[in-house]
Amino acid sequence: MSTSRTALRTHVEAFRCTGSSPGRTAYATLDLDHHGPTRLGIGYEVQGPPHAPAVVVLGGISAGAHPGPSALRPEPGWWPGVVGPGEPLDTNRLRVVGIDWLGGPQSAWKPRAPVTPADQARAVLAVLDHLGIARAAVVGASYGGMVALALAAACPARVSRAAVLCAAHRPHPHATAVRAVQRRILGLAGGGPEAVALARALAMTTYRTAREFDARFGTRPEAGDAVRFPVESYLDTRGADFARRFDAVAFSTLSTSIDLHDVEPERVVVPLLLVSVASDTVSPPWLAHELAGRAVGPVRHVTLESPYGHDAFLKESDAVGSIVSAFLGEEEAR
Repeated sequence: MSTSRTALRTHVEAFRCTGSSPGRTAYATLDLDHHGPTRLGIGYEVQGPPHAPAVVVLGGISAGAHPGPSALRPEPGWWPGVVGPGEPLDTNRLRVVGIDWLGGPQSAWKPRAPVTPADQARAVLAVLDHLGIARAAVVGASYGGMVALALAAACPARVSRAAVLCAAHRPHPHATAVRAVQRRILGLAGGGPEAVALARALAMTTYRTAREFDARFGTRPEAGDAVRFPVESYLDTRGADFARRFDAVAFSTLSTSIDLHDVEPERVVVPLLLVSVASDTVSPPWLAHELAGRAVGPVRHVTLESPYGHDAFLKESDAVGSIVSAFLGEEEAR
Protein backbone atom coordinates (compact mmCIF):
# COMPACT_ATOMS: atom_id res chain seq x y z
CA MET A 1 0.00 0.00 0.00
CA SER A 2 1.51 3.29 -1.09
CA THR A 3 2.29 5.73 1.69
CA SER A 4 1.03 8.54 -0.51
CA ARG A 5 -2.45 7.05 -0.38
CA THR A 6 -2.45 6.34 3.33
CA ALA A 7 -2.39 8.96 6.07
CA LEU A 8 -0.20 8.08 9.02
CA ARG A 9 -3.05 8.23 11.49
CA THR A 10 -1.91 7.85 15.09
CA HIS A 11 -4.40 7.58 17.93
CA VAL A 12 -2.31 8.40 20.98
CA GLU A 13 -3.70 7.04 24.21
CA ALA A 14 -2.46 7.91 27.66
CA PHE A 15 1.18 6.99 27.27
CA ARG A 16 3.04 5.33 30.02
CA CYS A 17 6.71 4.47 30.06
CA THR A 18 8.45 1.45 31.48
CA GLY A 19 12.06 0.51 31.89
CA SER A 20 15.08 2.42 33.08
CA SER A 21 16.28 5.48 31.21
CA PRO A 22 17.23 5.85 28.40
CA GLY A 23 15.38 2.78 27.05
CA ARG A 24 11.63 3.14 27.41
CA THR A 25 8.36 1.78 26.03
CA ALA A 26 5.53 4.03 24.88
CA TYR A 27 2.02 2.62 24.49
CA ALA A 28 -0.36 3.91 21.81
CA THR A 29 -3.03 2.82 19.37
CA LEU A 30 -1.79 2.99 15.79
CA ASP A 31 -3.98 2.64 12.70
CA LEU A 32 -1.89 0.06 10.82
CA ASP A 33 -2.21 -0.75 7.13
CA HIS A 34 -3.03 -4.46 7.45
CA HIS A 35 -4.22 -4.60 11.06
CA GLY A 36 -6.42 -1.55 11.61
CA PRO A 37 -6.33 0.20 15.01
CA THR A 38 -3.88 -1.73 17.17
CA ARG A 39 -2.69 -0.94 20.68
CA LEU A 40 0.94 -1.83 21.19
CA GLY A 41 4.17 -0.85 22.87
CA ILE A 42 6.92 1.00 21.04
CA GLY A 43 10.42 0.66 22.40
CA TYR A 44 12.39 3.86 22.10
CA GLU A 45 15.52 5.60 23.32
CA VAL A 46 16.33 9.29 23.49
CA GLN A 47 19.76 10.81 24.03
CA GLY A 48 20.88 14.41 24.26
CA PRO A 49 19.71 17.70 25.79
CA PRO A 50 15.90 18.03 26.08
CA HIS A 51 15.71 21.27 24.11
CA ALA A 52 18.32 20.47 21.47
CA PRO A 53 17.37 20.01 17.79
CA ALA A 54 15.67 16.62 17.43
CA VAL A 55 16.94 13.96 15.03
CA VAL A 56 15.29 10.57 14.54
CA VAL A 57 17.93 7.96 13.65
CA LEU A 58 16.78 4.70 12.04
CA GLY A 59 18.88 1.75 10.84
CA GLY A 60 18.52 -1.55 9.04
CA ILE A 61 16.32 -4.45 10.14
CA SER A 62 18.94 -5.58 12.65
CA ALA A 63 19.13 -2.13 14.25
CA GLY A 64 17.18 -1.03 17.29
CA ALA A 65 16.50 1.99 19.43
CA HIS A 66 20.13 2.30 20.60
CA PRO A 67 22.25 3.83 17.82
CA GLY A 68 25.31 4.89 19.81
CA PRO A 69 26.91 4.98 23.27
CA SER A 70 25.82 7.25 26.08
CA ALA A 71 26.73 7.73 29.73
CA LEU A 72 23.70 5.70 30.80
CA ARG A 73 24.15 3.04 28.15
CA PRO A 74 27.77 2.72 27.03
CA GLU A 75 27.27 -0.15 24.55
CA PRO A 76 28.44 0.83 21.04
CA GLY A 77 24.97 0.59 19.49
CA TRP A 78 24.32 -0.16 15.84
CA TRP A 79 26.01 3.01 14.45
CA PRO A 80 29.23 3.59 16.42
CA GLY A 81 31.44 6.33 15.04
CA VAL A 82 28.42 8.25 13.77
CA VAL A 83 26.14 8.66 16.82
CA GLY A 84 27.39 9.54 20.29
CA PRO A 85 29.13 12.27 22.31
CA GLY A 86 31.52 14.14 20.04
CA GLU A 87 30.56 12.08 16.97
CA PRO A 88 29.10 13.56 13.75
CA LEU A 89 25.61 13.09 15.19
CA ASP A 90 26.72 14.59 18.46
CA THR A 91 24.44 13.74 21.37
CA ASN A 92 25.96 16.63 23.32
CA ARG A 93 24.14 19.05 20.99
CA LEU A 94 21.43 16.96 19.31
CA ARG A 95 18.45 15.14 20.77
CA VAL A 96 18.68 11.75 19.09
CA VAL A 97 15.61 9.50 19.07
CA GLY A 98 15.56 5.85 18.02
CA ILE A 99 12.89 3.14 18.05
CA ASP A 100 12.69 -0.63 18.08
CA TRP A 101 10.96 -1.95 14.97
CA LEU A 102 7.36 -3.08 15.28
CA GLY A 103 7.41 -6.85 14.90
CA GLY A 104 11.18 -6.94 15.32
CA PRO A 105 13.16 -9.01 17.82
CA GLN A 106 12.88 -6.40 20.59
CA SER A 107 9.12 -6.00 20.11
CA ALA A 108 6.66 -7.87 22.33
CA TRP A 109 4.05 -7.52 19.57
CA LYS A 110 3.93 -10.48 17.17
CA PRO A 111 1.93 -9.40 14.11
CA ARG A 112 -0.34 -11.83 12.29
CA ALA A 113 -0.39 -9.75 9.11
CA PRO A 114 2.24 -7.71 7.26
CA VAL A 115 3.84 -4.63 8.76
CA THR A 116 4.74 -1.82 6.35
CA PRO A 117 7.38 0.91 6.52
CA ALA A 118 4.44 3.32 6.84
CA ASP A 119 3.44 1.46 10.02
CA GLN A 120 6.94 1.98 11.39
CA ALA A 121 6.61 5.68 10.52
CA ARG A 122 3.41 5.77 12.58
CA ALA A 123 5.37 4.37 15.50
CA VAL A 124 7.99 7.12 15.08
CA LEU A 125 5.25 9.76 15.11
CA ALA A 126 3.73 8.29 18.26
CA VAL A 127 7.07 8.49 20.07
CA LEU A 128 7.63 12.06 18.87
CA ASP A 129 4.16 12.98 20.12
CA HIS A 130 4.95 11.42 23.46
CA LEU A 131 8.20 13.35 23.74
CA GLY A 132 6.49 16.60 22.76
CA ILE A 133 8.58 16.96 19.58
CA ALA A 134 6.55 18.73 16.91
CA ARG A 135 9.19 18.56 14.17
CA ALA A 136 12.42 16.63 13.70
CA ALA A 137 15.04 15.79 11.14
CA VAL A 138 15.13 12.11 10.14
CA VAL A 139 18.21 10.08 9.25
CA GLY A 140 17.53 6.59 7.94
CA ALA A 141 19.79 3.91 6.51
CA SER A 142 18.69 0.81 4.58
CA TYR A 143 15.26 -0.20 5.98
CA GLY A 144 15.38 2.91 8.15
CA GLY A 145 15.79 4.98 5.00
CA MET A 146 12.56 3.52 3.67
CA VAL A 147 10.79 4.43 6.90
CA ALA A 148 12.27 7.93 6.76
CA LEU A 149 10.88 8.38 3.25
CA ALA A 150 7.48 7.05 4.30
CA LEU A 151 7.39 9.56 7.13
CA ALA A 152 8.59 12.49 5.03
CA ALA A 153 6.12 11.75 2.23
CA ALA A 154 3.08 11.43 4.48
CA CYS A 155 3.83 14.03 7.15
CA PRO A 156 6.09 16.78 5.77
CA ALA A 157 4.95 19.15 8.50
CA ARG A 158 6.62 16.89 11.07
CA VAL A 159 9.91 16.41 9.17
CA SER A 160 12.33 19.32 8.81
CA ARG A 161 14.64 17.38 6.48
CA ALA A 162 15.47 13.77 5.68
CA ALA A 163 18.79 12.02 5.06
CA VAL A 164 18.34 8.65 3.35
CA LEU A 165 21.27 6.25 2.98
CA CYS A 166 21.35 3.08 0.87
CA ALA A 167 17.60 3.21 0.26
CA ALA A 168 15.13 4.61 -2.24
CA HIS A 169 11.40 4.96 -2.85
CA ARG A 170 10.97 1.33 -3.85
CA PRO A 171 12.84 -1.95 -3.44
CA HIS A 172 14.97 -3.38 -6.25
CA PRO A 173 13.34 -6.53 -7.75
CA HIS A 174 16.67 -8.39 -7.65
CA ALA A 175 16.95 -7.73 -3.92
CA THR A 176 13.33 -8.81 -3.49
CA ALA A 177 14.21 -12.08 -5.23
CA VAL A 178 16.98 -12.76 -2.71
CA ARG A 179 14.69 -11.94 0.22
CA ALA A 180 12.01 -14.25 -1.19
CA VAL A 181 14.55 -17.10 -1.23
CA GLN A 182 15.52 -16.22 2.35
CA ARG A 183 11.91 -16.46 3.48
CA ARG A 184 11.55 -19.83 1.76
CA ILE A 185 14.65 -21.03 3.59
CA LEU A 186 12.97 -20.07 6.85
CA GLY A 187 9.90 -22.09 5.90
CA LEU A 188 11.59 -25.16 4.48
CA ALA A 189 14.09 -25.49 7.31
CA GLY A 190 11.47 -25.28 10.03
CA GLY A 191 12.23 -21.75 11.12
CA GLY A 192 14.79 -22.67 13.78
CA PRO A 193 18.09 -20.91 14.52
CA GLU A 194 19.90 -22.86 11.77
CA ALA A 195 17.38 -21.64 9.21
CA VAL A 196 17.71 -18.05 10.40
CA ALA A 197 21.51 -18.30 10.27
CA LEU A 198 21.45 -19.72 6.73
CA ALA A 199 19.04 -17.05 5.49
CA ARG A 200 21.23 -14.34 7.00
CA ALA A 201 24.36 -15.88 5.46
CA LEU A 202 22.72 -15.57 2.07
CA ALA A 203 21.95 -11.92 2.79
CA MET A 204 25.60 -11.21 3.61
CA THR A 205 26.58 -12.21 0.07
CA THR A 206 24.46 -9.28 -1.17
CA TYR A 207 25.26 -6.72 1.55
CA ARG A 208 28.98 -6.94 0.78
CA THR A 209 30.76 -7.09 -2.58
CA ALA A 210 32.79 -9.52 -4.67
CA ARG A 211 35.68 -7.06 -4.47
CA GLU A 212 35.74 -7.15 -0.67
CA PHE A 213 35.41 -10.94 -0.55
CA ASP A 214 38.31 -11.31 -2.97
CA ALA A 215 40.50 -9.08 -0.80
CA ARG A 216 39.54 -10.79 2.48
CA PHE A 217 39.28 -14.49 1.73
CA GLY A 218 41.58 -16.97 0.09
CA THR A 219 40.41 -19.75 -2.21
CA ARG A 220 42.27 -22.61 -0.58
CA PRO A 221 40.32 -24.86 1.80
CA GLU A 222 40.91 -24.48 5.52
CA ALA A 223 42.86 -27.17 7.33
CA GLY A 224 40.74 -30.10 8.44
CA ASP A 225 39.11 -33.32 7.25
CA ALA A 226 36.16 -31.62 5.52
CA VAL A 227 36.50 -29.35 2.51
CA ARG A 228 35.68 -25.96 3.90
CA PHE A 229 36.64 -22.49 2.68
CA PRO A 230 37.48 -19.33 4.66
CA VAL A 231 34.45 -17.45 3.35
CA GLU A 232 32.20 -20.19 4.77
CA SER A 233 33.50 -19.54 8.28
CA TYR A 234 32.74 -15.84 7.86
CA LEU A 235 29.19 -16.50 6.67
CA ASP A 236 28.60 -19.04 9.46
CA THR A 237 29.79 -16.56 12.09
CA ARG A 238 27.63 -13.74 10.78
CA GLY A 239 24.62 -16.02 10.48
CA ALA A 240 25.00 -17.48 13.97
CA ASP A 241 25.38 -14.00 15.49
CA PHE A 242 22.18 -12.85 13.80
CA ALA A 243 20.29 -16.00 14.88
CA ARG A 244 21.11 -15.24 18.51
CA ARG A 245 19.22 -11.95 18.17
CA PHE A 246 16.45 -12.79 15.68
CA ASP A 247 13.86 -15.51 15.38
CA ALA A 248 12.29 -16.58 12.09
CA VAL A 249 9.05 -14.66 12.69
CA ALA A 250 10.78 -11.32 13.28
CA PHE A 251 13.14 -11.91 10.35
CA SER A 252 10.29 -12.78 7.98
CA THR A 253 8.18 -9.85 9.20
CA LEU A 254 10.83 -7.23 8.53
CA SER A 255 12.03 -8.88 5.32
CA THR A 256 8.48 -8.77 3.94
CA SER A 257 8.10 -5.18 5.12
CA ILE A 258 11.04 -4.13 2.96
CA ASP A 259 9.33 -5.59 -0.11
CA LEU A 260 6.06 -3.76 0.72
CA HIS A 261 7.85 -0.41 0.65
CA ASP A 262 6.23 2.02 -1.81
CA VAL A 263 6.56 5.80 -1.66
CA GLU A 264 5.64 8.14 -4.51
CA PRO A 265 8.66 10.46 -4.90
CA GLU A 266 6.39 13.35 -5.85
CA ARG A 267 5.13 13.34 -2.27
CA VAL A 268 8.60 14.09 -0.91
CA VAL A 269 8.72 17.87 -0.52
CA VAL A 270 11.14 18.27 2.41
CA PRO A 271 14.88 18.90 1.89
CA LEU A 272 16.32 15.51 1.04
CA LEU A 273 19.84 14.08 1.16
CA LEU A 274 20.41 10.81 -0.67
CA VAL A 275 23.60 8.86 -0.05
CA SER A 276 24.10 5.90 -2.36
CA VAL A 277 27.08 3.59 -2.85
CA ALA A 278 28.41 2.73 -6.28
CA SER A 279 28.93 -0.93 -5.35
CA ASP A 280 25.54 -1.37 -3.63
CA THR A 281 23.49 -4.04 -5.43
CA VAL A 282 20.68 -4.06 -2.83
CA SER A 283 19.72 -0.41 -3.41
CA PRO A 284 21.82 0.72 -6.39
CA PRO A 285 22.60 4.38 -7.11
CA TRP A 286 20.33 4.50 -10.15
CA LEU A 287 17.33 3.96 -7.89
CA ALA A 288 18.38 6.95 -5.76
CA HIS A 289 18.87 8.92 -8.98
CA GLU A 290 15.33 8.02 -10.01
CA LEU A 291 14.03 9.25 -6.66
CA ALA A 292 16.06 12.45 -6.88
CA GLY A 293 14.64 13.20 -10.31
CA ARG A 294 11.05 12.87 -9.17
CA ALA A 295 11.11 14.36 -5.65
CA VAL A 296 9.55 17.83 -5.44
CA GLY A 297 11.65 19.35 -2.68
CA PRO A 298 15.35 20.25 -2.81
CA VAL A 299 17.49 17.14 -3.27
CA ARG A 300 21.19 16.41 -2.98
CA HIS A 301 22.44 13.02 -4.15
CA VAL A 302 25.94 11.87 -3.14
CA THR A 303 27.37 8.59 -4.41
CA LEU A 304 30.27 7.07 -2.44
CA GLU A 305 32.91 4.69 -3.71
CA SER A 306 33.39 1.80 -1.30
CA PRO A 307 34.24 -1.92 -1.40
CA TYR A 308 31.58 -2.56 1.26
CA GLY A 309 28.45 -2.32 -0.91
CA HIS A 310 25.19 -1.95 0.95
CA ASP A 311 26.96 -2.10 4.31
CA ALA A 312 29.01 1.01 3.50
CA PHE A 313 26.71 3.10 5.71
CA LEU A 314 28.05 1.05 8.61
CA LYS A 315 31.65 0.66 7.51
CA GLU A 316 32.39 4.12 6.05
CA SER A 317 31.52 5.98 9.25
CA ASP A 318 33.88 8.92 8.65
CA ALA A 319 32.59 9.73 5.19
CA VAL A 320 28.94 9.04 6.01
CA GLY A 321 29.07 10.95 9.28
CA SER A 322 30.64 13.99 7.66
CA ILE A 323 28.04 14.16 4.88
CA VAL A 324 25.05 13.70 7.18
CA SER A 325 26.39 16.10 9.81
CA ALA A 326 26.86 18.84 7.20
CA PHE A 327 23.32 18.29 5.91
CA LEU A 328 21.83 18.57 9.38
CA GLY A 329 24.01 21.60 10.11
CA GLU A 330 22.26 23.46 7.30
CA GLU A 331 19.04 23.27 9.29
CA GLU A 332 20.71 24.47 12.48
CA ALA A 333 22.25 27.43 10.60
CA ARG A 334 18.90 28.68 9.34
